[in-house]
Amino acid sequence: MLHPISTHKVTSSLPNKAGLYALIAIMLASCESSKPLAETPMVSKPTMEPESKPIKMPPNNRKLGAVESIDVEELFGLQQSGNVLIYDVRVPYFYSIDHIPGSTNWPHTDYDAKVQKRDIEIQKAMTEGKKVVVYCFNRGCSEARNVAKKLARRDYVIHIFSAGIDTWRAAALPLQGATPAKPE
Repeated sequence: MLHPISTHKVTSSLPNKAGLYALIAIMLASCESSKPLAETPMVSKPTMEPESKPIKMPPNNRKLGAVESIDVEELFGLQQSGNVLIYDVRVPYFYSIDHIPGSTNWPHTDYDAKVQKRDIEIQKAMTEGKKVVVYCFNRGCSEARNVAKKLARRDYVIHIFSAGIDTWRAAALPLQGATPAKPE
């Protein structure tokens, strides 16, 4: 004997077009904001109060900072003429052993602590037309590159003497040494 349910034909019905449109309308309505557009507050431009200071924006044509290379001959010429601000980024111990005459010790480990003071020096030097140079031991020393990149992000053009003090020494150029590090 057959089961009574199995004898009935099961049919599925697809919604008619009107039902489909109603379903789409309901879905679209659920996506919209519950507030009508007329009630959405308008965003207005902030007004400047008379006592507020204007924001100083850099000119659009301002040259962005960069890191450029400098060789031993050019650095020596600049050092002899005094047209350069030189930073030795080695730790004070090595700076006290020997350094390029006229250079200032700014250990890479003290970058963050001294950057505000150095900003003033760099700005003054650049205003006077001087180049700013950083150096450490040699091409394998990454500290000078790291400091130069950080300074370039502050919108300075920084020259890196990547050959370092080792090349300066090998060229038998003048050195200062065996003196305490310059006071900060």
